Amino acid sequence: MTKTEINQLRKSLIEQQSEMMGSVGRHGVAATSGSESLADENERADRVADEMIESQLGYAESQQLKGIAIALEKIDAGEYGVCEDCKKEIYIERLKALPHVALCIDCQSKKEKVAAGMF
Repeated sequence: MTKTEINQLRKSLIEQQSEMMGSVGRHGVAATSGSESLADENERADRVADEMIESQLGYAESQQLKGIAIALEKIDAGEYGVCEDCKKEIYIERLKALPHVALCIDCQSKKEKVAAGMF
């Protein structure tokens, strides 16, 4: 990977990080006042479902932010673009699409198969 490519990926990571820092605060469980009453059970169920979705979005975004921070640290350490499992170089096309990835496509596929119980 060239210095120019690394600098472009660093810039992309920093831009993503800035965008996400603003959006993470928007997600999470919405605060409701104790005096607020909902008209019926359907409204309460809808509210609970919405809060769960918001909470999950916040968690996913915070995990992505963590991945971005790790990728930036790896760039600084000169270790960026190397698969954490097999230690092979991650294809530049994959890094351009997802600059915070830690695994090459083969290792990611294996991990997903194991998680799905497909061994």
